[in-house]
Amino acid sequence: MKPTFESVLDEYTPMIHHIINTLNIYKDKERYVHEATIALWEAFCLKDCSKGSFTSYAYSSMRGKLLNHLKKEVRWEDTHMFVDELPETSSDFFNPSVGNLEEYTCYLTEKQKKWVVECIIKGKKLEEVAVQEGVTVSAVKSWRAEALKKLRREIPK
Repeated sequence: MKPTFESVLDEYTPMIHHIINTLNIYKDKERYVHEATIALWEAFCLKDCSKGSFTSYAYSSMRGKLLNHLKKEVRWEDTHMFVDELPETSSDFFNPSVGNLEEYTCYLTEKQKKWVVECIIKGKKLEEVAVQEGVTVSAVKSWRAEALKKLRREIPK
């Protein structure tokens, strides 16, 4: 009679906890138990008794799946930053407002200034500015492109 997965899971639960302990996993143990259970189920479905013992196959499957999950977790933590870990912003950082805008936009045309005020300061979309000014969206895009060129060239770094 073929054993059911539930009986195999009951038999291999101590092995799951042993693998988790040998890998020194102490955070989110429930998630790693779940990952190991999935690996055990996959091994149970794919087992081939003619190739060796199921115990060693299950052990290597669960351990490999947990190691892969740990690698993904480390990679994710390396590429993502939590808000608490973000560096504090400087108080002299550029804070756009209409009041101090003139020193930055004195060399822009009126249409380019409209793009800066409407899109950057007020947060409007290009389509909204185009309708408001009675021009096409591509015209507003050209205002943006020229304004950005001038701003990059004129504002000291």
